[in-house]
Amino acid sequence: MATKTPSRVAVIGCGWWSQGWHLPHLAANAPHVVIAAIVDPSPLPISTLSSSPLLSLVELSKKYNNCPHYNSVEEMLADPEVGPTLDGAIVATSHASHFQVGMALLKEGVHRRSMAEAIEKEQGGSDSVVDAGKKRSRPQSIHRALHILMEKPMTCSVDEALEMSKMSMTYPEGAFVINHTASYRPQTFVAKEIISSGQLGEIRHITATMNGGLMWLFDDKKNESWVSKTPWQKGEDSKTPMNGNGYAWGQLAHILAWIYAVLGADDVAVPKKVFCTMTHAPNTGADISLAAVITCSDGITFSISGTALLPGSQYADPPIGKRINVEIFGMKGCLLWGGDDRIPETGKLELRRSAPGKKEDGQSEFPCSQGDAANELKDGFYFEDGVQDGKGPGSMKVFLDACNSSAAKSLAFESDESTAILVDESEPTPLANDSLIGLRTVQIIDAMYKSSISGNAVDVQ
Repeated sequence: MATKTPSRVAVIGCGWWSQGWHLPHLAANAPHVVIAAIVDPSPLPISTLSSSPLLSLVELSKKYNNCPHYNSVEEMLADPEVGPTLDGAIVATSHASHFQVGMALLKEGVHRRSMAEAIEKEQGGSDSVVDAGKKRSRPQSIHRALHILMEKPMTCSVDEALEMSKMSMTYPEGAFVINHTASYRPQTFVAKEIISSGQLGEIRHITATMNGGLMWLFDDKKNESWVSKTPWQKGEDSKTPMNGNGYAWGQLAHILAWIYAVLGADDVAVPKKVFCTMTHAPNTGADISLAAVITCSDGITFSISGTALLPGSQYADPPIGKRINVEIFGMKGCLLWGGDDRIPETGKLELRRSAPGKKEDGQSEFPCSQGDAANELKDGFYFEDGVQDGKGPGSMKVFLDACNSSAAKSLAFESDESTAILVDESEPTPLANDSLIGLRTVQIIDAMYKSSISGNAVDVQ
């Protein structure tokens, strides 16, 4: 019988967020996880957001099990000792490079599957044998699946998002998780269940706001990776001028992803047209405030706004949280979710049912009030999960669960002398794939920038 083996995970992009969050979280998941490689184009990563110098790749390698380090994802995948043995990869590179890195990883997964299928075909297909009364076979495409945890936003252009979403859908063996931590909170799954079960009826209206104390970030020229502009070039209308930077890309991506995560269905609130106005930071020109109206193909009215002008900072002492509010209205009721993301007591997930003429009409219900310790469900307002201690947010857990499953299956397959494995007759549980949520987010933000520049409503690409 095969013994348990740790999943092997690479971290691509070794800046402030990886050094402060991703790498420590992975290390905390030992012995079930091992950091198998680190990748960064710079041997000396730097960040204007860190209060102390970041570690070099050599120093990071020594800190994390003397793992190998590389200058590019292509170099890592080409290493025969590392590339084929990875179960997962975290992408924490610059926003504009997500597409190039993500596509390289997806192509690696598809390549592994193709190689396994070729070997299977050469061996004569899925010959079944009987062992100890259990059906065994060599299923097609048995391979070490490659899973991805992608930082937000998924990409910085609609063309890239469409291509990556399509590619990820052709590789269902690999999880494709976008690190919108709010979308993996237990309260989010409760909200999604309320909507999917029809308790709100047909969704007709959505409003959302997200305000943060972030002028220190978006109006300081030294924070180039957050405020620099990339002018549109002829023939590249799909690329927005901020190229992944600014308040819309940096912050509103979170709340848009949450909305589409709880809506669930692919055909609900499909964005069709966007009108948006923006204001910009005086020193950097980055967008710091915006208000947008989104027209949806199913008739849903949708408004969203946000600003970086909230006084204070979440990294100050004491920290000042972001003010977030989402309201989703249907023909049978509404769902209300909002508060200060640093003070859980400031909000609760609230459900109000429409029952004209009845006593319960408009009465508030709090679906999370009973809590659920097993699922870490608490009553209160919990949005982004930026805790540095512990084993990571829910998005990390879902990603690592997929990696651990892949590692176990790979070991079982490789250790069986007959190269056969037990067949699971049940339907496989679908792995997380956030690519459609990522696509919707990119489509709307892309249209926001284009509308703010043109002064007109624009069609969503």
